[in-house]
Amino acid sequence: MDDFTSGRVPASGRTGQNDGVVRSAFALIRVLAQARRPMGVTGLAAAVGLPKTTAHRILEQLAREGVVTHRDHAWALGAGLSDLSQAPYRADLVGVAQVRMHALTRATGATLFLYVHSPGQPLHALSRTYGARVCGVVAAPEQRRGGEHPASAIWRALERGRLAAEYGEAHPEIDCIATPMTAPSGDTVILTLAEPRGVDLEPFKRPLDRTIALILSDLRRLEP
Repeated sequence: MDDFTSGRVPASGRTGQNDGVVRSAFALIRVLAQARRPMGVTGLAAAVGLPKTTAHRILEQLAREGVVTHRDHAWALGAGLSDLSQAPYRADLVGVAQVRMHALTRATGATLFLYVHSPGQPLHALSRTYGARVCGVVAAPEQRRGGEHPASAIWRALERGRLAAEYGEAHPEIDCIATPMTAPSGDTVILTLAEPRGVDLEPFKRPLDRTIALILSDLRRLEP
């Protein structure tokens, strides 16, 4: 197995500081991609044959570009690289989604969030429309944090592959439903609807399913 396959930076390749940093950065990205799980800086540094301080400095630079993320003392791949390759597709998705989401928010007063998930990548928020009823109870930043909570309906829908609900588990003042669908790109698109606690979510399930179906139908019509 050669050094590049294993992820280790070859000593003979360090002909210049800039070349060495680029090779090291890609080696760290490669190890994280192969691991498919968060890793600590000590393990990453050992895997690519770098001093821990050097690996940490490169990871921090990559984090500023969104290529990696840092949470709970571990590093994972971020959305930066996939965002570059999928920028036109995601721009189209946001464009068609905004129209449909605003219409549903106006009709229901609910807050809507649209997320996309690619294999091996973190959940990525694409679009939001804030409803007056929810904003009267919970500020927008808290709504965003609640939506990305591990107990949220978004994660449940992603894991189960069908509509899911949660009641006050991600945020004590909000109930949510979320539904997933597969986009033309192969990514999973998740649309979630939030209302204040105690509002019956059952009447919103069919409109939510219909809205995400219309979003993806609109997106397919834009394909060349």
